[in-house]
Amino acid sequence: MWIRSPGKINLFLQVLRKRPDNYHEIYTLFQKITLFDEIEIKGGQRLFSLEFECEESIPLEENLIYKAWKAFKEEFCVKEEIKLWVKKRIPLGAGLGGGSSNAGNLLKALSKLYGIEDNRLESLALKLGADVPFFLSDLPCALAGGVGEILSPFPNYGAYYILVYPGFKVDTAWAYKSLNLTKPKNPVYYEASLPPWRACQGLINDFKGLLYRKFYPIYEEIEKLLLKEGARAVNISGTGSTIYGVFESPPFEGYTRLKNSLRNGKIYLVKNLECEGGNKCLLTI
Repeated sequence: MWIRSPGKINLFLQVLRKRPDNYHEIYTLFQKITLFDEIEIKGGQRLFSLEFECEESIPLEENLIYKAWKAFKEEFCVKEEIKLWVKKRIPLGAGLGGGSSNAGNLLKALSKLYGIEDNRLESLALKLGADVPFFLSDLPCALAGGVGEILSPFPNYGAYYILVYPGFKVDTAWAYKSLNLTKPKNPVYYEASLPPWRACQGLINDFKGLLYRKFYPIYEEIEKLLLKEGARAVNISGTGSTIYGVFESPPFEGYTRLKNSLRNGKIYLVKNLECEGGNKCLLTI
């Protein structure tokens, strides 16, 4: 079985309060995009194996796709092992959800291989990570509350995005700790009646100022370039490190100019993942 595992961006991200269990409640908009990892799954194996085609090594015990298989195997008493091959295109530590997507989409594939109903996977997904439930869902775009697991549909407004991964990672735990939240706050809400980048408050990300200050002047320079190419808005995805521009028409020429001028990191031109029943158009069996 082959599957494609899409990345995501956060079109906005607000951190509302720190909970007693040290997790944070958020108000965010997840958007799946057309940047994919590829995963091959072979069941009926005597020994487990996991092979990555990736630019950097990923310790097995730290990898979410390994944790997803281990949790699934224990939860549903699977006796056999599987063989996994993963081609990574989504950069690590970039705020694009690559690891969570691998875990969520593997769970969906395993549910088909072993005849498990998808709704039995939801608690398992949340234990693996706060945004894994989004990748387990068929929603291409979703409002998320709680720690990211309370999902509701949001219109999948068409757009193109130029993503710029600046060549370094941002540690999620560091980012949340550095916000220094001392009291809860109410979210600035977005209406579903218009694209969020057209809202009067713009695209909010509570980590944007933190990252712009720590990595000055990298993000300011990239934002200026994206706006110069006609971006309707510029924002950070998740806790970083990826910065992106939103375009309502294909920015092919702007993408080429930016790619030629980028000194470090990687640049991608993507759009919304558009399909009915998300998982059905990702799986190739």
